[in-house]
Amino acid sequence: MAALVDVADSWLDLKRLELKVYVDNAPAIRLYQMFGFAVEGTYRGDALGAGQYVDSFFLAALRPEWSMRQ
Repeated sequence: MAALVDVADSWLDLKRLELKVYVDNAPAIRLYQMFGFAVEGTYRGDALGAGQYVDSFFLAALRPEWSMRQ
């Protein structure tokens, strides 16, 4: 994750990073939050898994937020 954020900041000059993660993936959500990502919304019934529809979170980080964490 640190390498991805470094490339986004140093090489690509991106201002915003976005991602989507299933709501029950707590370890991934904690990792993303450590790098400045914040939940911006919920996709309800986003994907079919094990015969049930599950929700996903939409997370994003802006450059000032992720740069402070490095």
